[in-house]
Amino acid sequence: MTDATRVVAVMAADQPVPERLTLLIAALRQSGVDVAPLALPASALAPPRDAAPSLSELKRGLTDFVGDVLEGLRGGVGQQSAPAPAMSEPTIEDRLRAVTGKVDAVVATESAIARAAFDAAETVWPSAVKVAVDGDFHLDPAWAMVTYDDLVVPHPGVAESADRVSRGVARVRAGGPIVSEGNAKTLPSGKPQVVVSFARLEPGDVDQLLFQISLAHPENFELLFLPSGRANIDELVSSRAAGYGLQGRRTKSGRATDPWIRGASLLAGHPSPRESALAVTAKVPQLIYQTARLTSGDEFLVRHGVALHAQIPITVAVHVEGLLPGGADRGRVEASLAELDTAGVGGAAAAVVGAALDGRPTPGVSTNATIDAGDDDLEVIGGPSSAAASRPTAIPMSMRRAYLKEIILRQNQVKKSLTSAHGGVATWERRVQLAQTSGNHELAAKAAQRVDGLKRVLARLQEDYAALSVLRERFASKAPISESDRALATRFIAPERANQLDRGVAPDTAFTRLELDDALQKLKDKMFGG
Repeated sequence: MTDATRVVAVMAADQPVPERLTLLIAALRQSGVDVAPLALPASALAPPRDAAPSLSELKRGLTDFVGDVLEGLRGGVGQQSAPAPAMSEPTIEDRLRAVTGKVDAVVATESAIARAAFDAAETVWPSAVKVAVDGDFHLDPAWAMVTYDDLVVPHPGVAESADRVSRGVARVRAGGPIVSEGNAKTLPSGKPQVVVSFARLEPGDVDQLLFQISLAHPENFELLFLPSGRANIDELVSSRAAGYGLQGRRTKSGRATDPWIRGASLLAGHPSPRESALAVTAKVPQLIYQTARLTSGDEFLVRHGVALHAQIPITVAVHVEGLLPGGADRGRVEASLAELDTAGVGGAAAAVVGAALDGRPTPGVSTNATIDAGDDDLEVIGGPSSAAASRPTAIPMSMRRAYLKEIILRQNQVKKSLTSAHGGVATWERRVQLAQTSGNHELAAKAAQRVDGLKRVLARLQEDYAALSVLRERFASKAPISESDRALATRFIAPERANQLDRGVAPDTAFTRLELDDALQKLKDKMFGG
């Protein structure tokens, strides 16, 4: 098929092909794309190094030198043969040029490979689209060092921190997550299955997690521990579980864990990005136990309601009970999982094809008006005057709903912060009184400064909450939205997300739950005079 889209998929030689690239290649070929896998030498992929050689390299060099000397002595003076001329290893560009025929796109799922291959592709195939495919919800920070044209992620919100996307020099496309498909496995007892991951858990947190799980009535569910890939962690789990009265199972070395995650009622602990992506695809709620600050990927899952965050150990048992079938949090998280649409590996393949068909992106300048016919070298920054900004404008219902969803999400976050701020003020006011009662005026003064600071934070949060309430009312109604309304909304939404909404990138997903919540809140306000 001569007109078929042709894609070169790059990977490292002498290394196993990454699972997500294998799945992507299969999906591309199934959709009729001509895929040419290309293995690049690891030595060419490694960045040039100016540092001094390591001790092991010096030892290896000395050993080679001694061997050469002994070989020369054995051969006698004048008998040593001349060394064979060194063969230069092919460069990445040489490897790319070896691919014959047209190339529409170059695809990579690993940032280290893409960084080198995409730079070379710019020279060899200047018209080919360079597509970076990140297969889960935890965007690899190293993509920031890659010059790509398109970034494929499971949800546009994952790309909020992507510099090239936010600057408008690259496109973002929704596709994935890229995880394997298959059957679900459950234990024969019929009880809910709690699968615990220690993939990113620190050794000091293992005991805390096991203890809290023991408080969540483990007799009511089955426990299955996933191997972490770290011997010290797995040995710690094996030796400590019985001490907390826990009995669970763990897959044997080399056995697939995916079916057990698919069959789980809950994935708890600190899963790997791949485990989290698999759980989202299988619509399995997650409980992330992490005392430090969450990574952007974990924070994304928590912000979108498909996972709960247990930041302190004492909340783990409560969250486990709340997320199991019949628990207080179960329905809410299941609704969020249904709302977070995922396209799977087929969607990722379609995104790659779309990028190839669209060609290289051309960063453009948005000009809404001209200043003067003679000033054609000037661009317009900003919008019309404040009077014009107050005029109502019509926006599509899908975009209106997307804005409403983001406003409600932000309002819920501010509400939680308000609760924390109120608690902080009460705590530090009590400490001021305690210090004054004890006669420690210096300590009381320091505590009073903390109270003042918290009250300023509280006042700002109250202002934000009031503004968000007004915006929520406007976007939830059928009244026209003014430019100033939209500008105010973008103040509370991440700039990248606001840009996506304005471009209509946000998918028209089901907003039924949010609309019902909004209507229910209005009904409560009328009934109770709130």
